[in-house]
Amino acid sequence: MLLFGLLGRGIGYTLSPYIHNTVFKMYNIDAEYHVLDIPEHELDTKIREIFERYVGLNVTIPYKVTIIKYLDELTREAEVVGAVNTVKIGDRKIGHNTDIVGIELSLKKRNVNISGKKCLVLGAGGAARAAVYVFYKEGAEKITVCNRTRSRAEELKKHFESYGISIELAEWENRNQIAKRCDVIINCTPIGTLSEESPLDPEVIDSSKIVIDMVYRPRYTKLLRDAINRGAIIIDGLTILIYQALAADEFWLGIKPSDELFNAVERVLEDLAW
Repeated sequence: MLLFGLLGRGIGYTLSPYIHNTVFKMYNIDAEYHVLDIPEHELDTKIREIFERYVGLNVTIPYKVTIIKYLDELTREAEVVGAVNTVKIGDRKIGHNTDIVGIELSLKKRNVNISGKKCLVLGAGGAARAAVYVFYKEGAEKITVCNRTRSRAEELKKHFESYGISIELAEWENRNQIAKRCDVIINCTPIGTLSEESPLDPEVIDSSKIVIDMVYRPRYTKLLRDAINRGAIIIDGLTILIYQALAADEFWLGIKPSDELFNAVERVLEDLAW
């Protein structure tokens, strides 16, 4: 039996096992997908055991950047983003980033064009890095990153500048004012996960905006419900989650994503994501 897993910390809420185990069942693959909730102080010891037992990993908070030092190779996408959310384990341990695909396909599904738009990225972790890269590729006019910890945002800025990608930084306390001036807003923080919190005041959202939330439980977060109520275009985190997961299955097993596969997984998750 092939073993796959999600590596992270405090991730009991994850829906990833439902996605991948559904795909394995549909394709009659003898495999299981597990949740690997590992505290930071144990990662260095446990990662060796994980690499011996598992053939593929997804990586989430807080290890999307940390995992890189344990890998032998990165795909070009993961290298430029500076974050890994998918690892293929064989003779070599290869890091990839399918968050990029998840965001790109979700934008396409909603017919959203980023070209020439001002974009605000809330957060500076692995998901935020993927969002910055997608917005840059799609021709955004300006990308502003706003994070609670300034030093982490500065690390992100320095990394992207080394690849010729220019971004601006803003203080977390100014996020609402900046959101007013932006066309696209993406929440890449955990704010809103299993809660009624939102990273933004509802008043800063209007019908001219595109609002994206990487949080997927609940599927329609307070941020997204505020956006819907104000006439904005929204993209939910569950859609992104499914697309990035199917891209991981393709990276591991060569399974081509399809509308049929997306719809089958979405049906399984509908009640779980509330």
